Amino acid sequence: MRNAISALVVAAVLSLVGLTKDASATITITLEWGACSACTGLGTDTVTAAAGATLRLDVFMAHNVAAGFESHSFSLNFDTALDNELNLGPMTSVEWAGTDVNPDPGQNFAYSALSTGVTTLDSSGSVAGRINSYESAALAGVLPATGLAYNIGTHTATAPDRYRVGQAFFTVNSVIADGADVFAGAFNLPGVLDVFVDGNGTFIPANTVIYGTATVNIPEPGTISLLGLGMLGLVLAGRRTRRS
Repeated sequence: MRNAISALVVAAVLSLVGLTKDASATITITLEWGACSACTGLGTDTVTAAAGATLRLDVFMAHNVAAGFESHSFSLNFDTALDNELNLGPMTSVEWAGTDVNPDPGQNFAYSALSTGVTTLDSSGSVAGRINSYESAALAGVLPATGLAYNIGTHTATAPDRYRVGQAFFTVNSVIADGADVFAGAFNLPGVLDVFVDGNGTFIPANTVIYGTATVNIPEPGTISLLGLGMLGLVLAGRRTRRS
């Protein structure tokens, strides 16, 4: 899959040399914590979690490309401060068709997508982590611009302002208050592998892409106590249930 997508991107590079780029396009990649064990802040880019917590990071894309949207490829870096705060959870390369999350969470992209061919690298005290790359390429049709109508089978809708294009899974190894911990960006051969292409097959300039970050914070002492009491309450409730 990675080879197929790479070949498609390289072919686009070779065929589009000298074409005018779509300078009016804007793409935004947003990172939000979608699930977490024993933490707070879901649905935002910042959670409070203690060591041992498991996290799911949702990756969203928004765009206003007038010509529609044909393909994307971008990556995630994490633990760039080399504090080894996050470990990769169970992740494999999967076919990700993408999800139209607003207004109907059950609808797929309006094109046939090949995604996500990811290569993962866990972090350590001397090496930052990397996920290469979240990618999707249209084989037929394009993802429509926001505000345009589209059809999926018998379903008709108006393109919303963002789509979920991938996920990442982590466990918390340790937590240090040092700012953002996960970064989206063109980290995998930018301009060659990590690129964005509109519905006309034209490259979208890198300076029109806005990348988000995600952060894991340390719980306050009072929060840790509340989390502990909550877990204790669940254990006691389970014991009472079994006795009855």
